[in-house]
Amino acid sequence: MTVKNINVILWFILILFTTLLMSQIILHSENTAPVIEEDRLYVTLNDVYRGRSSAEKINAFTDSYSFNRGDRIIVTFSLPDKKYDFPTLMLATQFVGYTISLDGTPIYERRLEEAKNGDFLPKDVNFITLPYDEYEGKELSIEMIVSQSGSKTIIYTPSFGNFNDLSRGYTWDRALSVFLGTFMCMFGVIYFLISLFFAVRIRGLASQIRSSILCVCGGAWILTSQRINIIFMTNTTRPALYEYTLLYISLPLIMLLFCTICHILHNRIATSYILGVCAIEVIFGICHFTRIRYINTFSKPIAIIYAISVIGFMMYSVFYLRRRKASTYDKVQIAGLNTLSICLIIASIFFALDRNQSREFNNAASIFIGLGGIVFVASRIMTFMVTLSNADPMKKKEMALSSLAYKDSLTGLPNRASCDKETMQLDETNDDYLIMSMDLNGLKEVNDSKGHKAGDELLQNFTNVLNVCFPDPFFRARTGGDEFVVILKNIPDENYLDSHIEHMNKLLRAKEKETGFDHSVAYGICYRHELPAGANAHEVYMEADARMYKLKRAQHEARKSQKY
Repeated sequence: MTVKNINVILWFILILFTTLLMSQIILHSENTAPVIEEDRLYVTLNDVYRGRSSAEKINAFTDSYSFNRGDRIIVTFSLPDKKYDFPTLMLATQFVGYTISLDGTPIYERRLEEAKNGDFLPKDVNFITLPYDEYEGKELSIEMIVSQSGSKTIIYTPSFGNFNDLSRGYTWDRALSVFLGTFMCMFGVIYFLISLFFAVRIRGLASQIRSSILCVCGGAWILTSQRINIIFMTNTTRPALYEYTLLYISLPLIMLLFCTICHILHNRIATSYILGVCAIEVIFGICHFTRIRYINTFSKPIAIIYAISVIGFMMYSVFYLRRRKASTYDKVQIAGLNTLSICLIIASIFFALDRNQSREFNNAASIFIGLGGIVFVASRIMTFMVTLSNADPMKKKEMALSSLAYKDSLTGLPNRASCDKETMQLDETNDDYLIMSMDLNGLKEVNDSKGHKAGDELLQNFTNVLNVCFPDPFFRARTGGDEFVVILKNIPDENYLDSHIEHMNKLLRAKEKETGFDHSVAYGICYRHELPAGANAHEVYMEADARMYKLKRAQHEARKSQKY
């Protein structure tokens, strides 16, 4: 089974990277039109001309290498003379509101009032459509107002060209992150649905569901951190909140997974720590929404909490593996989760160093989380396969145990426990029914004279006759050594049973001639309506049993008189 699982994982990795390669080839092959990037920008800071530079090095124009709230920066450059079908400016900014003008005429404005108020303005990527016939060779200016002091990178190099080319180029530059994020989201959703579908057959449902949610959160974080939403959404303010929210959710999920796998979910220390981390994250959120401190200023505390928490749980998982004889199932889960945790620690370090969300740090964090996610996904696939492969034997074992509990091993009929269960159900209905108590004559004599093997054969012969003469919907059971019970609900009429009993006696006489053993049977029948109203099934059975013993004594006296 282990070799088979390893082969499946290898195929999974091969398919994964093949799909990634094909997606990059497709994106690259379609991106045939040129995308113009202006890296010679004229910059003015607070009405003081600072010369030319690329936008990614715009901090070189400040004395302290950081901007202050209210700073006004103007970036200008000339547009090309080339004609485009859908002329578009792609602009990525953060911590600023801005106005775009064409030869001094404003054509687009975004979040200026929020910037003046000092609101939180995270990374914002926009595609801005320019007038079709009025842009060639003109000067385009971007006037920005800084919303937060201490900001460094506030603008990324603008790109100008056709909308389709820009969107494909943007996706191409982030192809790996797009693929990893999409893959983790899709896997998480599918894994969640499959886990629910197999909920009856597989163990560890809580672990499976938490893993699927963690995959969705990780994939969604990668996509939102890269601002992939700009391709299909007009609102670019929410992804920042999604990014931090998903970041906050992922840590409690990881700790819950560790607790589930290591079987310490009800441990007071672990539970208290998880609740403490959640409380700290809630405080961070309150500080952000009440504008006491914005969420980007908590990058270092978040990274420290992540590192301490994940390292602590990783160390406990290693201790758990050494202290207990953990199954292969648990080992694979812990290995995948630890790999993801290590990648998250590395990503949190990038996150802590990247107070201003520079593209290099952001890409590195996304790639590490994505690669850790792939290993985690592979471990979940392997554990899921192990679970499914063990599900059928476990199900068969449970069915076998259930069969032993409710079936007679010799005759295959329901046993006394099953009969008691059936009689209890009779009390839940108001319909009429009959109970027939039966006792096989001569079993003791056969056992004493011919041995228990012959006695077993007698019981099996009688069972065959019983199955033939009292088929479904009759309920048949062996309640003791030579005792049997037949129950019938919804009786057509009182004479309905006579033909069945006559057929049984006829077959038993034939068996007696064939084997030489006494196959006669004593029986007693009682209908529910024969007893006073309110009588339960047990009382009906006791009355049938009394009538059976009365007939048995009569048969005994008849055989005794025939001898003499």
